[in-house]
Parts: sequence; C-alpha cells; structure tokens
Amino acid sequence: MDADATELMRARAAMNAAGGPKISVIALLARICAAALARFPELNSSVDTGAREIVRYEDVHLGFAAQTDRGLVVPVVRDAHTRDAESLTAEFGRLTEAARTGALTPADLTGGTFTLNNYGVFGVDGSTPIINHPEAAMLGVGRIVPKPWVHEGELAVRQVVQLSLTFDHRVCDGGTAGGFLRYVADCVEQPAVLLRTL
Repeated sequence: MDADATELMRARAAMNAAGGPKISVIALLARICAAALARFPELNSSVDTGAREIVRYEDVHLGFAAQTDRGLVVPVVRDAHTRDAESLTAEFGRLTEAARTGALTPADLTGGTFTLNNYGVFGVDGSTPIINHPEAAMLGVGRIVPKPWVHEGELAVRQVVQLSLTFDHRVCDGGTAGGFLRYVADCVEQPAVLLRTL
C-alpha cells in the first residue's frame, strides 16, 4: 500500500535540527515495525516444522538488508524493540559498516525474528519481499518520493512511500497482516501514533 510519509519526514527533520546524532529513516521505520509487532505478535514468529508448531518471540531481533560488494547480507539488530531512534541509527550504521568491510560475525547474521527491507535506497518504488527463512514476515519499503496525493480534500504534492508486506499464512490470516500493514502506514502518516507505545 502507498502511505503519505510527509509528516514522518518532517518529524525526522525536526529531530535532526534539534542537535545530537542524526536520525536515519530506517531507524524510524524500525521503531514503527517494533511497535507494530507488539500489536501483531503473530508476525514476530517462525514455524518449527519439526515440532509442528508456531514459535512466537517476545523480543524483536530485526534483520535488515545490506548490499555489499560480495552481495546482499541480512545483519540483525538485537532487541530492536528496546532501542530508541538514536540507538537504532547507531546500530544500523555499525552493522552496515561491518557488512561493507566483511567484518560481520555469524552472530550478526543469525537469530532474526522479522526483516525490514529498504529497497528504496536503490531507487525502487515497490517489490515483493521474499521471507527470510525461518522468519514469518518481511516488510519492504520503497523510495520516498514527491507524488500527487489527496490531502485534507485537496490535491497536493506529498512525500509518498510504497509499503509491501509478505507473510507466512501458517502464522496468521490476511486480516492480521492487513492490520499490521495499516498500523505501519498510520504511523508513517501520523508519527504521533507512536507516542502511545514509547
């Protein structure tokens, strides 16, 4: 689904204008994912085929796609649900640099419970994310670009992003997945929604 990210980008600009470390867009999206997974924990899970059961995780260990000269890797931000935007920005930066220099450890690349794929950095609007096994879901985020949008009943140019969710139907149905995606979009469109979970 498309979402109007204008207010999210304004909130980020205000945070960064206030001083201190700069906050990345992916850190804000990660914070939104953590809040959404708290509301829809079915998507923070995996299917254990051997035990024939669904395993739900209390903690959010957020994988993210990082492109390197040697190909795509998926480092994992541990305990993303406990981190603020500054901490998430720092950890994304650390892991991305480790990926680029080939310094990631096996522990950095395993144990994810949900993946955030920001293919917008490649200039792509939309895609169909492929679930990072054994996780049950992945959120894909396209580039944030100016587009025509009806805002408050008027046609305006807004910063729009396409969000794509892929999920394993064994862990939930479309209603749950749709609720997750709608909540993510609501937070992107109105970042104040997140204040309830901070």
